[in-house]
Amino acid sequence: MLLPSSTSLYEVSRPRTTQKIHKARKKARLLKKDQKRLAEKEEWKKDPRKMVFGLLRKAGMKPGRQYAERAITITCTGDFFEPYIPPEGDGKASTLSKEGAKQRIDRVKNIGVTQMAVRKIRQFQPEFQTSEFAWKAQQIFIDAHNNLQNFDKNTLHSLVTEKCYPEMVSGFRYRTIRWNFIESLEKPRVVHVRCTDMMTKGNVYAQVTVRMLSRQTLAIYDRFGRLEVGSEDTPKDVLEYIVLEKHLPSRYGAWRLHGKIVPHGLPTENPS
Repeated sequence: MLLPSSTSLYEVSRPRTTQKIHKARKKARLLKKDQKRLAEKEEWKKDPRKMVFGLLRKAGMKPGRQYAERAITITCTGDFFEPYIPPEGDGKASTLSKEGAKQRIDRVKNIGVTQMAVRKIRQFQPEFQTSEFAWKAQQIFIDAHNNLQNFDKNTLHSLVTEKCYPEMVSGFRYRTIRWNFIESLEKPRVVHVRCTDMMTKGNVYAQVTVRMLSRQTLAIYDRFGRLEVGSEDTPKDVLEYIVLEKHLPSRYGAWRLHGKIVPHGLPTENPS
């Protein structure tokens, strides 16, 4: 039996270098320009825009101007102007109590400005009456929520403004809504009317706030059919302040749901 030579014994007994050590040795042999190129590559992974600007700079081209575009619409406003502030204890306090008397005083102060806004609306819509409009607003509210649970986009766009639409459908893409309007506990009434000119004089937008106290049921199911919020069998009394808006000079303008005013301190729950 022949013994292996000393050289072959050394090769067998020599430990193998790991891949990490090979990479470290290779990195140590890199030139400075290679190290700079690798550093730029790491930066480009974090921010791809630097890569685009760097390539354009090397090619002698001027980077294009970046535009922060934002979609706008003239059919509605983007928020509430002079929003109605619901009184504390509304729907609970009696008119004979201290809180109820204070509510009546605040309502009297608001009557003057509201009447001026109503006259402004009648310049474009002579048949406008607050008592009739309150019932019309409630029907628009019911139709909008019925179309929300059926997810009829075309009809929903005709009932709500472009500001209100994303707020209503947000979070309900993969959920099922079961909503039912049972009855009105009190007749709806107009509590706040405001008009304002936008961009030019005569381009008037009107917002009407309607107070509704009704009995409703609501149940929200996830995409697997599991109940998340509410119940279809348990009705609840709901006090709401809905805002409707119209672009008055528009020939084809219509009153549409613009949003809800949530009383201060009331928690809001949105499905995530």
